[in-house]
Amino acid sequence: MKTVFMYGTQGQYGNYCAAVENTGGQVLLSRNLCRSYDCDALLLPGGGDILGPLDEHERYLLQSFVITSRPVLGICRGMQALNVYFGGTLHRYISGHQSPAGDLVHPTCAGGLLGSLLGREITVNSCHHQAVDCLGHNLVVLQRTEDGVVEGLCHATQPIIGVQWHPERQSYGLRRNDAVDAAPLFEYFLSL
Repeated sequence: MKTVFMYGTQGQYGNYCAAVENTGGQVLLSRNLCRSYDCDALLLPGGGDILGPLDEHERYLLQSFVITSRPVLGICRGMQALNVYFGGTLHRYISGHQSPAGDLVHPTCAGGLLGSLLGREITVNSCHHQAVDCLGHNLVVLQRTEDGVVEGLCHATQPIIGVQWHPERQSYGLRRNDAVDAAPLFEYFLSL
């Protein structure tokens, strides 16, 4: 059973933990960065805005996992953090991808890894106002919306993948009828 590290405290990130556990993995949720050394993978969850350089703990975790070539999955803010870590920039605000009433759902076009896992034309949820602007070094776009916003990316040589949408909110017990089943993304992540 693979152990996935998430920076946080008990009781946080229930949907992310459930998705990992439903895939057969276990989550180690801790603010002690040293505990990440024994973990097989890193999950960077969604959260607040990125307004400048990454927090120290995010830089440290990413560097540790990149140096050791352990898998990383970035979701929403987590994907944005991956882009910033690799030298990319973000749009501070885009319109049309967030609703005060909850997730929007919109079509996207996927290729590469995401296309093979989920299909070429997939519908995903959306709840963000920041987005990738300039792509980070060695990152490859895998998915875009009709208006050109990057919805998925991966690293060219490392086992790193990021999605702007929330697969934990459209898989397993939270599977939606109006969006793609995202379980294959978690299955792939835990197979690395």
